[in-house]
Amino acid sequence: MRIKQILAKDCYSLRESVLRPGQPKENWTFKEDDDKKTLHLGMEHDGEIIAIVSLLPEEKDGSKYRLRGMAVHEEFRGQGIGQQLLVALLEKTGESVWCTARKQVQGFYSKNSFEVFGDEFTMNDMPHVFMQKV
Repeated sequence: MRIKQILAKDCYSLRESVLRPGQPKENWTFKEDDDKKTLHLGMEHDGEIIAIVSLLPEEKDGSKYRLRGMAVHEEFRGQGIGQQLLVALLEKTGESVWCTARKQVQGFYSKNSFEVFGDEFTMNDMPHVFMQKV
């Protein structure tokens, strides 16, 4: 397995199947996907992308970048792949990063030094929180 920089289009399959199953394309593509400052990373295993994350230039509460679209293929969860991908992404930025996290994965981000800021909210019928790397 190895982490590599990928194109936005390489993220689409996992974004749709893991994060927004059955939803229209506009719900799993981002307007910043093709921005020169956007970074997409993927974990490759046997020639297939099994995990993804994107880093977008979007400021909020002092953070310059937004983490979006993090997903790990169901067969590979629980093996530390998400954490490896997150560490690789954060090493590339050297900056403070924020994200919107589903409430059900808040613990993952907390274990990786993210803290909640702001109030809980609902997005796509699921509870979310804003989190920031501290």
